[in-house]
Amino acid sequence: MEKILTFIINEKNELLLLQGSDSDPQFQKSFWYVVTGGKEDNDNTLEDTVKREVKEETTLVVDELLYLNWNFKYNSLGKSCKEYVYISKVKKARIKLNEESISYKWLKLNAFLDQIDWFYDKDNLEKVLSSAVDFKLYFDCEKSE
Repeated sequence: MEKILTFIINEKNELLLLQGSDSDPQFQKSFWYVVTGGKEDNDNTLEDTVKREVKEETTLVVDELLYLNWNFKYNSLGKSCKEYVYISKVKKARIKLNEESISYKWLKLNAFLDQIDWFYDKDNLEKVLSSAVDFKLYFDCEKSE
């Protein structure tokens, strides 16, 4: 299954962190994370998936997005998944969360890194996001974890 994960950044260089509901089907607990989701039949591209998921989960509209040459392979709920990592620029606006999240906050990079519940190498995350906030790539070629 193809999936996306996107970091959302606004014009003040703040990153959006979402607090997931404790009814999450995979983790069954609440944690701080970002927008994720699976590609659906009506999504022509993964970029379409990013835009749709951001809109569904936050009501924000993506102005610009960038694939960060980074993906993760894992199994979730009995399915083999490949999740592609993006950064999405939005204008800070009123957010209306869907049922997947119970709270949110906009944070500068260091505070974001301190609070996100990240399941992979946090050093890589810091390097990737330090470049991504300027819409630059850290990885020259695609990296899978």
